Amino acid sequence: MPEPFRLRVLSPTGSAFDGMALSATLPTLSGEITVLAEHMPLVAALVDGELRAQTEHGEVSIAVAGGFLETGPEGATVLSDFAAEAESIEVARVQEAKELAQSLLSEKSYRGELLRVERELQRAVLQLRVAERYRSRRRPRTGTP
Repeated sequence: MPEPFRLRVLSPTGSAFDGMALSATLPTLSGEITVLAEHMPLVAALVDGELRAQTEHGEVSIAVAGGFLETGPEGATVLSDFAAEAESIEVARVQEAKELAQSLLSEKSYRGELLRVERELQRAVLQLRVAERYRSRRRPRTGTP
């Protein structure tokens, strides 16, 4: 079993995860990378996507919107513009936010407002995608192996 390391996922709204992980797979500009304990020092830019952390208690999925990953002797830290653990995503609320953003976009608001609404729409779609993937992995499988 891999050695555990401290993983912190932080955003302006607070901590999405702060605990021990066995591995963490993150979306970077160059593709997905996986971090293990005692990973070489690294700073990487993140893109919108899903961070998957294996813990002793199972997998944790987190929607991240950009940001940076830093690894070092103390573990790994993610600083993201936005981060939400899949288990805590309220799909109905996010779906409403997505629909509102789409409605506002169709009204062709002024440019500053348009950019903000587009970003909110991107975050809503990201959260829905990560929540759906997380829930589909957690559904019990039926049938014979």
